[in-house]
Amino acid sequence: MFRQVAAILMVAVFCTSCIWNEVPGRSATTDGDTPDGMGLVGTSFEDLEIPEDYDIRQFEGMTLNFIVENNLAANILSHENEEFSRITGINIKIRPVDYDTLARKVNLDFIAQEGEYPLVYVDPYQTLNRFYTHLEILNPYMGNPSLPQISGYAVDFFEVQKEVCGQFLNNSNIYAIPFDSTTMILYYRKDIFEEYRDRFMEEMGYDWTPGTREFTWERYCEVSAWISQKVPDNQVVYGSGHMAQEHNSVFCDFSNILAAYGGDYFTGEHIQTVGQLTFHATRVMEEEFVQALEMYKKVVAASAPDSIRWNWTDSANAFLNGEIAMMPNWDENATHLENTAHSKVAGKIGYALLPYGDSRSGNIYGGSGIGINKYATEAEKQAAWLYIVWATSKEMQLRILQHPEGGSLPTRHSAYDALELQMDVDSRKGEERRDAYLKYVPVVVAAWEPENIYLRPKIANFYEVEQVLTEALHRMVAQDLDSRSVSASIYEALERIRGSGR
Repeated sequence: MFRQVAAILMVAVFCTSCIWNEVPGRSATTDGDTPDGMGLVGTSFEDLEIPEDYDIRQFEGMTLNFIVENNLAANILSHENEEFSRITGINIKIRPVDYDTLARKVNLDFIAQEGEYPLVYVDPYQTLNRFYTHLEILNPYMGNPSLPQISGYAVDFFEVQKEVCGQFLNNSNIYAIPFDSTTMILYYRKDIFEEYRDRFMEEMGYDWTPGTREFTWERYCEVSAWISQKVPDNQVVYGSGHMAQEHNSVFCDFSNILAAYGGDYFTGEHIQTVGQLTFHATRVMEEEFVQALEMYKKVVAASAPDSIRWNWTDSANAFLNGEIAMMPNWDENATHLENTAHSKVAGKIGYALLPYGDSRSGNIYGGSGIGINKYATEAEKQAAWLYIVWATSKEMQLRILQHPEGGSLPTRHSAYDALELQMDVDSRKGEERRDAYLKYVPVVVAAWEPENIYLRPKIANFYEVEQVLTEALHRMVAQDLDSRSVSASIYEALERIRGSGR
């Protein structure tokens, strides 16, 4: 499945943004039953599957609070809400907050059962795993012919993303619909790598181009140190930048390396997809885990000194300002970094899978879904469902991808089919354009391949586990602690969590 999508995107990398009215054969009922009489032709509602007798303005005047993580995909969606409100009469108040605040506010709202946020940005590891019983089960909405429907849910969404972002413990209940698909990849200064390739080869004896099996984390450290020492500061100051702040970012940063060396945190057949309530056996004392800890120390030591204080936003800003030559970061930053209006490195960026370890390249997946607060009123739930159908549609997925601010890749197969179709239209018109957002698409799709993707453990007590890991990892790199001792301390802390039943 992933390889088929990758093949499509390798071709689509030469196409333009989708201009839907120019696609031959497009009509108001392409994917659903939306009648022209609703006045939706030419809008983002045109292809939605809406029953003929459905009153699209029945919730006029209602306001829905939607709390989201302050990321690019959610921010772009806020720009598009005007059309949703104009057509439905529903006012959507998006409340963007940072990662930690999102978890705290959503969790407090669920605990108080107030329903302040009828629409919820459902993080699989902060919300779905801990508060799935506080989320509305969406199955009855999806099977109700009197309500708008998500066309092709069973086959159009990536199966692993449906499990990670929308289900917990089993495949029976759906709690959220996949919305974004953020994945960590390697960003690098292509101009620097091209200019100094021959000199580096002469001095170090190997090709330093990222993305190959030979570009290991060991070599990544060597390349970073070489750039810091040999490339003038007026071109780039440091070879790399990381996100070792005591924050979820350090866990994500380290997990890429852990996966590359064949390690993990726990065992469990479904612990990384639909998840389980808690962990049963840890892997943090294994040699692969200790080896990954040691390598992470080397990686951070070879990066910009401020890396121990940076999270993913800080490192992205440093890259945008031309301060660092390489960084692992979420793919959603790509279009933003390619925007010539504010980026010093636009047009100079290369994209690749993250470096390899002894086992593979590990690229952490961080997608989330949209769900409905169980404690909202019945009318709010119905209105929220209409919004979810709209926000997760193919049209909106593509708008988010193509927005100048950047956005994560679509979670629907049909969106990639549309890109291929648009390529055919452009070809017939004799046009060939290279949009910035398409440069990184093949890399992200390759990162989704089973041999490259890393899915973190999805357990109900992940919050407590994460606190142990973020603190230990940050202290290790900040204080240069012994890797084996850190492994042992993590094991003891995790055993206490298991023993307490938290």
